[in-house]
Amino acid sequence: MARKLNQPGVFLEIRNSTQSGHLVLRNFPENYSELQVTLGPLSLHLRTTGKCVDLDLPVGVRIVPPSCRSLQYIMGDGLHMRLQVEIDRPAELVPTVIGTLKAQACYIFQCQTCGQSILKKQMFQRVLPLPNGNWNDLVEHWCCHPDPFAKTLQPKLDDCLLGDMFLLVNVASIDKTTVHEEKASQSEVGQRADNTGTHLVQMPKEHNIVCTRCRKVLGHVTASDTIKFYVTEVLVQPLTNKALKRQICERSLFVETVVAGRLKELSATLSTYRFCIQGHDGKTYILLWLLNCDTLLVRSHNDPNSDFAAFDKNTVKPESSIKLCEGKNTVKVLYQPCLKGRNKIIQEKWERNIGVHSMTLLVNTCLQFLLILASSTASLPPSLQNMNSFKVAFLKLD
Repeated sequence: MARKLNQPGVFLEIRNSTQSGHLVLRNFPENYSELQVTLGPLSLHLRTTGKCVDLDLPVGVRIVPPSCRSLQYIMGDGLHMRLQVEIDRPAELVPTVIGTLKAQACYIFQCQTCGQSILKKQMFQRVLPLPNGNWNDLVEHWCCHPDPFAKTLQPKLDDCLLGDMFLLVNVASIDKTTVHEEKASQSEVGQRADNTGTHLVQMPKEHNIVCTRCRKVLGHVTASDTIKFYVTEVLVQPLTNKALKRQICERSLFVETVVAGRLKELSATLSTYRFCIQGHDGKTYILLWLLNCDTLLVRSHNDPNSDFAAFDKNTVKPESSIKLCEGKNTVKVLYQPCLKGRNKIIQEKWERNIGVHSMTLLVNTCLQFLLILASSTASLPPSLQNMNSFKVAFLKLD
């Protein structure tokens, strides 16, 4: 009868740029000293008394066995080793909506939660990028005469303005049967910091844009004729001649991939790697440091239906190898939560630093994103969960 090995796990962090990898073999039985590990170009072979398991790597990923070095056992983690990895062809990553939206092209804008269409028209005559960051705060240093940009940039009819994490459209473009305005709670209070300390201020009253079907907040009314939609709340897809296949994925996965994609794009365009994740209430919820954007994370499946099968050593056959490793393109980040006054000193330093870029999301999305980061951290080997005073996480790009 088949016998179970104690659910061994594979964690392989690969840097595409250097073709190097950090392999961790986890969840060994107590007599791990009797475990034999053999690395081949395309698989890992684990053997102990009466049991063995073959683990196939994802297609296109090959290990260079002679390069394995720095073998070390860490209590609570398992076996660590460094090695060289060859990747046939890194996957081409799909840009986010901010990077793909173009004028004179048809798109469909949907509520990400329920899929309801939210715009009357699917084509914009102009799609223009907004200046990055708090550009208007620097105007007085550029001009020796009254501010020529005192008037807020607003989209005209059939215009779409692109921000860091939002889209601005004219109110005439929305379908008022699918979304409606709703007053924000008057009890919303934000905390602001000045040189004398922290004090409470009443946030300006806003009108939320709410999906009529699922009651999900999609954005805000920022002016009498301007609507701000957050890219973490709406799904934008090209509208082709063929029937549109709506791809509404799990909410947490959508938020994770969208934020990870924007971190990658903003770091490339702004040459910045530190971000303050802020809510629309003005508070900072997360301090985030982007380490790299070229990580391929290879891991074994954790669901019960994909447990590693174990066989008696006399019955192992070549075809018994089970493909239980998958690779995901990710960004590697360091982060610190800023809830309830945590990490206040470093938060104030980052907020005053012009090299730190702010990204604004809905408050509920900030909290959900923090849970996504925490879940990623908890899934890592314990010795890899922290770096200095920061926590470590990986965010999926696709």
